[in-house]
Amino acid sequence: MKMKTAIFDLDGTLLNTLGDLCDSVNCAIVPRGFPAVDEELTRQRVGNGVRRLVERCIPEEKRTEAMIDECLDDFRTAYNERMMNRTQPYDGIVDMLKKLREQGVSIGVMSNKYDFAAKALVRHYFGDLVQLTLGERPGIPRKPDPASTLELMHELGGVPETTLYIGDSSTDMQTACNAGLMAIGVMWGFRSPEELEETGASALVAAPAELLPLFERGLLNVDALTRAFTSRGFAFSYFPTANEAARYIASACAGKSVSLGGSMTFQEMGFPEAFADSTEVHWHWITKGEYYQTPDIYLTSANALSESGEAVNIDGTCNRVAGTLYGPKQCMFVCGINKLCPDLASAVERARNVAAPKNAQRLGTRTPCAADGKCHDCKSPARICRALVVHMGAPKGFEKCEIVLVGESLGY
Repeated sequence: MKMKTAIFDLDGTLLNTLGDLCDSVNCAIVPRGFPAVDEELTRQRVGNGVRRLVERCIPEEKRTEAMIDECLDDFRTAYNERMMNRTQPYDGIVDMLKKLREQGVSIGVMSNKYDFAAKALVRHYFGDLVQLTLGERPGIPRKPDPASTLELMHELGGVPETTLYIGDSSTDMQTACNAGLMAIGVMWGFRSPEELEETGASALVAAPAELLPLFERGLLNVDALTRAFTSRGFAFSYFPTANEAARYIASACAGKSVSLGGSMTFQEMGFPEAFADSTEVHWHWITKGEYYQTPDIYLTSANALSESGEAVNIDGTCNRVAGTLYGPKQCMFVCGINKLCPDLASAVERARNVAAPKNAQRLGTRTPCAADGKCHDCKSPARICRALVVHMGAPKGFEKCEIVLVGESLGY
């Protein structure tokens, strides 16, 4: 299901605000003789509103309500003056927001930062990319209470079924769960992936661009994909990150002979270096022209996978697709989430109009698709699309044919 509404946390999710928060806290506490805090301490203490941040930075024996009030007043004064000194959007955030708006997604920000500062920061850094911002307001409970989040969602015209809540902390994950929304944890923020998973994250993303497929198709239904592929005779594995998948592949290949088809996916995952020393590796990208078609395990990617359980590849020399059909004892297709398509027709479309042109451009071919990124079904002698192979099931000759899906974008 396509997602139509995005609710983002601010600090640690859209903006790296640690430097200015740290400086402003020190403006409030150091003149009173209290120990200064560094950015790491600020990181640990932020997330539940500025009052709690200031309170946590005052030595416990001096932590009276009156002292907290005084320091909070000085913090606000300092922060209002310097909130844009060192704060910056995380890499890729602005481009991601632009693409979401182009897709028609409504975007709001829900923050425990006091309302004036939250609105000022969003307006300064993101302009009209964000339609509505709500910060901490008098008389309204902070996150993880869901009231403000639900208010924001309704103002944006959203409903829980098509709304994603994106944040970097346990408070954010709890807020999403309390509001009945799907919680997406970002791994570039102020808290660990373990904390996000333990407090309700439905998915984790390692880069802003990885959010885009979630809005296109919703959260991944691993159970449904497992059924789709295993019903066709494939084994199926899913790993949220490329590092986890790489460890699995290296373990499965240890002590065996392995051949790789030409694959940007495997290159991006750190192979062949990630193989165990005992793995016998054959890859024509290492030894030019070497094609070994009868290994213990043949490793390749696919240009596209369908949610209905098919794998689609286009090839020119055809050694890459040949190894997926006959010869090896086992075959393993390893694909990033960017290659997952709703059905076979869209998978073929992706192979022809996304993967093939990018490979033509990578290889420097003189073909129309290399020039404009679109398939022309050309008759060029340089054409690299010579065979379209659709695996409708696992070939009979293999001991095992496995689909390994990775929850990150990989390859073409």
